Amino acid sequence: MNKTFKILEIIWMIMGCIGILMCIYSIAISDTKGAVYFLAFFAVCAIMFAVRKRQRIRFEEAQKKNLQ
Repeated sequence: MNKTFKILEIIWMIMGCIGILMCIYSIAISDTKGAVYFLAFFAVCAIMFAVRKRQRIRFEEAQKKNLQ
């Protein structure tokens, strides 16, 4: 289960990086409306990354507590 949380965390990070790169690209081609959508996509990815990371850390702490 811990590997699943780590993989999901990495997936959200990669998607966030893609979102910010697409935002920069949209700004470079003068499409500010498109850049706003990619920026919103990045924000959602960043929030989900933080949630998944916190979830993984809590799960690891619970596992350590159960082993002791």
